Formats: sequence, structure tokens, C-alpha cells
Amino acid sequence: MVEPMAGQEQGPDEATEIRTDWPEGKVWFRDRIPEDMPWGDESLLEELPDSAKGCYGVKVDEYVYIDGQRYSPGNYITVGSVAEIEKLLANVKKVSGIFVPWYDRVISAALWRPHHRPVDKIEYRKRIQQRFFRSLALCVGLIVLGILRPEFLMMAILGLAMFGLYPLVQSMMAWFRPVDKYSVDELNSRLVRNEFFSQWVGRQPTLMVKVAVGLLAVVFVGQSVVDYQNPVPFPGIKTSIQEAALVKAAVRDGGEWWRLVTTGLLHGNLIHIVFNGMALFSLGRVIVALVSPSLLSIVFLASVITGSLASLYLGQAPASVGASGGILGCLGFLLVVTRKFRRQVPDYLRTNLIMSCIVIAIFGLLGSQFIDNAAHIGGFVGGVVLGEVLYSQLKLVPGSTGKSIRAVSILCVGILLSGIAKVFWEFWSVSLSVFVAV
Repeated sequence: MVEPMAGQEQGPDEATEIRTDWPEGKVWFRDRIPEDMPWGDESLLEELPDSAKGCYGVKVDEYVYIDGQRYSPGNYITVGSVAEIEKLLANVKKVSGIFVPWYDRVISAALWRPHHRPVDKIEYRKRIQQRFFRSLALCVGLIVLGILRPEFLMMAILGLAMFGLYPLVQSMMAWFRPVDKYSVDELNSRLVRNEFFSQWVGRQPTLMVKVAVGLLAVVFVGQSVVDYQNPVPFPGIKTSIQEAALVKAAVRDGGEWWRLVTTGLLHGNLIHIVFNGMALFSLGRVIVALVSPSLLSIVFLASVITGSLASLYLGQAPASVGASGGILGCLGFLLVVTRKFRRQVPDYLRTNLIMSCIVIAIFGLLGSQFIDNAAHIGGFVGGVVLGEVLYSQLKLVPGSTGKSIRAVSILCVGILLSGIAKVFWEFWSVSLSVFVAV
């Protein structure tokens, strides 16, 4: 999974030839800020410190040497004109913002260069084509590496997911984008709307999502301890997975249906928990910001269960583990949310969600030997169905959540916390039994 906020609408550097004229005293995007939306707030742009007010310059996001002076990330470099800002931009790779004397806020880099002419579709597609073939070459190289050197298969597939498939699919989707149909005014309006929305999402509270990811990390630490204390000879299933994951024989024959929940709290290895943690954070923060914090626990738990059921009855492996079903449920749920609010939410978000679905599907096909695609599909379907069931009740950035939703959310949180307690109880039991046996 890749952060869904990445890959915004094509900026003018990729879509059209630009002219960086900032007439003194003018802020070109101010009239285009969507003030009727929660993210239509100019205060989302960082306020300049007193030391930079009344100056031209940039805020750097890397360590850089300029004229013999060293600057750290977050430092402000002041210059004498817009032309000198352009020289800085040519030499500094990572710039988080730009400022001018007549504006007291840091202008995000995406807003520095407005569109001045419609997109040249031929030139646009040439750039897309170049990116596509670079990504394709990387994908083919990684696949060949995985085939020729099976010991590097996992590494190759992970590299494929992170650096190959996303730019490849993004290029394919960008090829069909009707950028030449947009007027200059529409291009600039979309640019401003997208940037302010991205800034707004990045400013929303994420404590609940961080706690959720942190709890998964705590469970994984517990797994690591119990697996270290109770090693299982290869190719056996790890002790932690045997005790609390979706071991299908234990569910069918032993009636341990609680595993439908606890399996979504465990992970197979460090890479698994890192990828799922990042995915849950990136999707969860959007759900929390757009609709309701209460819905995150409901969507996650329901999708974990539907994913587990799909794996139990349709999956081939004797055991399954991971939060992927719940995460795919969040993805499916957000697709429903962005469909309902398509007139308010910038379309790049929905595009990125669709792109994630395509990449996950390809990734699942390539890694079918060790990926539980049934759980992925079951979780995704669960999220979509839940979104459709709640469709009429969904509100964009509500000031408060209905009592019934809050009550169900509290119940879901309770079930998930009980699941964590059950996992550690099982871990304690197996460790205690080994200790007594010794």
C-alpha cells in the first residue's frame, strides 16, 4: 500500500509550459481558495516568522550549502528577488515553501508556478511515455531477478510494489487524463483546491490512528518474544501464529471463532507489519478527517472479519495472518465516500485510491504464493458493502457523530481491545506451559 495522498493532480511543471511572474503585491491563488469547504482556509499555509517577513526566499527541506553557508531542513534562505528564488529552486532539490515580501505566509512549492496556457497534450504524453517505459524496465528487471534468483524473490516483489508498480500504473492512468480539455482557469483552480485539501488533511488530528498502529506494533513485539522463546523448526508455522492467527483447522474443528478477529492483529514478519502500519495510517487518517473518527474502528473490525471469513472458506493456505483485510476494507470504504462526495473532494484522491486497488491486485497476482488474496478481496468487499449500508448517513467532515455510530464504534473498540487481550493470554499460556514443562 502506498500513501493515498501522494500523486496529486499534475502540476504545471509536468502539464504545461509555465511563466513564473509574481507581480509585486499580488497572490495569484487567493481568489481560488475554496472557502465553502473545510479546507478553504488560508491559515493552512504556514505563517512566516518575523525574521523572514518582508523578504524573498525559500524554506528548505534538506541540508544544503549556499554561498558557503550551511542550512538545515526547516531553515529559511532569504534572497533579493523572484529571479534569485528561481536560481535557488534550480539548485535546491527539496524546498518545502517559498515566500515573498507582500505575503506573510509560506507558499507551498506546488502553488509557486501557476498555469498560463492550456496543456500541450503531445508534450504531456511524451513525458508520460518516458516515465512509463522507465517504470516498465524497472518492473521487468525486478521480475527477472525474482525468477532467476528465488532467494531474492521477496525482495524483488517488495521493490516492485514500492518503486515499480505505482509509477507504472500512475503513468498508465495519467495517459488517459483529459488534461487538454481543461481551461487555464480550471487548471489553476484544480491546482489550488488540491493543494489546500492536501494541506488540510495533513493538519488533522491523527492520535487515534497512531494509537491503532501502535497497538499493532505492541502485538508484533509480543509475537517476536513468544516466537523467540518457542522456536518452531522450518517450515513449521510460527508459534504466535499457531496460537492466535487464523489457523483454519482450529476454527473449523476446534470452534475457535475468535481467531477471525485476532488474526487481524498479528503479522508474519517485520516487513509485513511495517507495510500494513503505513497503509493503515495513510488510509485511516483520511477516514478520520473526511467522515468520522468513530467509523475507523467499525470499518476496520468489520473488514477484518469479512476478510477472515473469505480466507477461511475460499483461501488455500492452512493459516492466514495480518491486518490486510481491515486495511483493504478501509480502501473500499473510502472509494464509496469519495463517490458520494465527488463534487466536494478533489478527484485526485479517488484516482489514487483506484490506483492503489490496481497495484494491490497486480501485487496479489505476482505474490499469490504468500499473499492471501481471498482475505484481501473479502476485506475490500466488506468495506464497500459497509459504505453502501451507511451511505445515507455519511456526512462530510461532520461536527459531531450520531449516537448510534458512536455506540457501535465503542463496541468495536472494545472487541478489538478484547482481541488484543486474548492474543496476549494465548501467548502467556504457551510460554507458561513451556516453562512448567521445563
